[in-house]
Amino acid sequence: MRPPPAYLPDLLHMAGPLLRAYGFPDARIETAPSAPSADAVRLFLGGAADVWVSGMPDAPPEVLQALRVVVADHARWRELLRDRDRLRDVYDRTFEFQGTLLPDGLLVDANETLLAFTGLRRMQVLGKPCVDAPWWKASPENAEGLRRALSRAMAGEFTRQDLTVLGVGGVEARVDLCLTPVSGEGGATEMIVMEGRDITARLRTLHEVEVARAFLEAVLENVQDGIVACDAAGQLTLFNRMAREWHGQGPEAGQPAEWSGKYRLYGPDGAAPLPDDDLPLLRALRGAAVKDQEMVIAPDRRTPRTVLSSGGPLYSASGELLGAVIALHDVTERRQTEHRLRHDALHDRLTGLANRALLYSLLEHAMERFRRQPDCSYAVLFIDLDNFKDVNDAYGHIVGDRLLLEVAARLQRVVRRTDTVARLGGDEFAVLLDSPYGATQVMRIIARIMGAMRRPVRLPGHEVEVTLSIGAALADSAYTSVEEPLRDADTAMYRAKQAGKNGAQLFDQSMHDSVIHRLNTERELREAVTEGQLTLHYQPVIRLSDGACTGFEALVRWQHPVRGLLPPSEFIGVAEACGLIGPLGAWVLEEGARQLRAWRATPELAHLTLAVNISGKQLLNAAQPESRLLGFAFPPGLELEVTESTLIDAPEAVAHLHALAGLGVPLSLDDFGTGYASLVAVQRHPISTLKLDRSFVAPLPAGARQRAIVASVLTLAHHLDLRVIAEGLETPEQVRAVEELGCRYGQGYLFCHAVPADEATAYALAHVPPGLPAT
Repeated sequence: MRPPPAYLPDLLHMAGPLLRAYGFPDARIETAPSAPSADAVRLFLGGAADVWVSGMPDAPPEVLQALRVVVADHARWRELLRDRDRLRDVYDRTFEFQGTLLPDGLLVDANETLLAFTGLRRMQVLGKPCVDAPWWKASPENAEGLRRALSRAMAGEFTRQDLTVLGVGGVEARVDLCLTPVSGEGGATEMIVMEGRDITARLRTLHEVEVARAFLEAVLENVQDGIVACDAAGQLTLFNRMAREWHGQGPEAGQPAEWSGKYRLYGPDGAAPLPDDDLPLLRALRGAAVKDQEMVIAPDRRTPRTVLSSGGPLYSASGELLGAVIALHDVTERRQTEHRLRHDALHDRLTGLANRALLYSLLEHAMERFRRQPDCSYAVLFIDLDNFKDVNDAYGHIVGDRLLLEVAARLQRVVRRTDTVARLGGDEFAVLLDSPYGATQVMRIIARIMGAMRRPVRLPGHEVEVTLSIGAALADSAYTSVEEPLRDADTAMYRAKQAGKNGAQLFDQSMHDSVIHRLNTERELREAVTEGQLTLHYQPVIRLSDGACTGFEALVRWQHPVRGLLPPSEFIGVAEACGLIGPLGAWVLEEGARQLRAWRATPELAHLTLAVNISGKQLLNAAQPESRLLGFAFPPGLELEVTESTLIDAPEAVAHLHALAGLGVPLSLDDFGTGYASLVAVQRHPISTLKLDRSFVAPLPAGARQRAIVASVLTLAHHLDLRVIAEGLETPEQVRAVEELGCRYGQGYLFCHAVPADEATAYALAHVPPGLPAT
């Protein structure tokens, strides 16, 4: 058999569908062994119409018409084949699914892209209705879409439809299917070109973009920061929910300058409008990197918001300016908290007045100004409420706080607005008087303050009288720190309290010198207690009838390494003020007891007694370990002396006084007559001895009034079975006078000064009572 012509496969492929289209449905072409020539093929048209085709055969006109393009001559045929092969190659290699349909929907061609995706061969699909092609996904939506598209295409209408096709292994692809009708010379549709673009990846990308966009929009709408963006022309493109809420507006487009004017943007102070050049969005649009720029958004009838703005310009990958974006972080509550903390850090929590820190700052400023401008003076007042502790103790701290609030309000009302009232703590206030202020003006202000406090403070259920002690310090170029004028005003205030309270004092240098002296004394006294600088001197108690020494009064002395021997008046007050009276008194008690035991170990001195002075504070703290009063082992003959003020100023100590008496300790009342104690009050307390103060003895023997008073005291004391010792006897006439009035015992320089222990021992041995010792 001869080999078939080279063009036969293409002829079979192309001519068959054309012949069928011309009315030969069973037409086919094939070679035959009996062909008249090598290039002849047998055209089977059915029955007698079968013909040999070779060159230009004598064939029916309709056959020649159908085959003219294909077999007219071999040169033209080969040229067409080459063109067709090139077009076919493009057709098969395109990324799109391609096919050709007859007007009735029969599939007459399909490219390799479609066949490769579906895994089918041409002969499996060509000549079959397109709607029945096996690559369509079997779903009602897909089938309905395909039928609708084919129907419109068959009617000559271009149509487009998204459909799902199935590939090898059941892989699905979404195809953008286009059906384009091709019309012939008469206008009728001759064929339909089918094109399908795989849009699966694009749809997936679009879906991902939509998801990302939805996510981003959800984030932007729900984030707690405001987000504002604009394009390169400055038109707003983004205005999220939080930004809209802050502005009380919707995301209206507009130039940033118009936007700022409409929405009232201010600087950090919330008062100065923000210039256009400082708008964060405009700055970012100009290329600036905005970082934490603070501004205030204050729309009408809405709460202003303080925000921190951060952002910058937006650029494309090629560097083109696309716009700008700004994030607005709300710091309103933080700023309010910071303001509140700053206020609390500089103001008193109860009264709202300036506190010590703010006062120091303002005073430092005033001092600095005074150094530059001496005519711009200032003054500092230090104010303390008298007896405020009594109000707290009597009515409770709530009433006390209300009293402080009223005092603060009155102080603010009587000073100028440029002056500063501060509470330093407790019941202590200070006032910084701004320039100019001299002594006269300061005293006028103090008078106004005192006047404002004369009216009682009316509180729920109570009416409280208020008095103040005020100290004032005037500006001085010698001051170098804020502590110094406050210190001096405080010193003057304490001097006012010492003068009787409810008064005022201007500071002078002598007050400071006095304080320095007291502080030095306190420091040195602490050393004296621990280093053995204290000593006891003893003044004898004399029986007036025979001059016998019946005992002694122990008087502490301080052997100062520089100032010499100091009497109690130089340091006892300091010891009480600084808390040293406890250990000092304990030392006196122990030393006195030791000396008394030594004396009474001598038979001639076994009758002696020893009186040791204790202060009210020492008695008040009698139960404290450092005092050692209640737990002390009192030897026989050791007495304790207390002053009248102890019974009045320290009533809490009376219980300890009774406890000591219960232990068998004799008690003496020293300086009787100088205070407010009465004989009736003495009767109520376990007192066994009265010491008549020297002020009653000094006028004797003259002075009928004093003689009458002393006589009355002695008479009543006799009836109360109290021993009386007259103090301050300096002349024989005074001794005879008190003896005549009934006093049996006395002390004074007439007999002996207070002397060291060895001299006191010698004196006692020289004045031993005749016979049995008298006690």
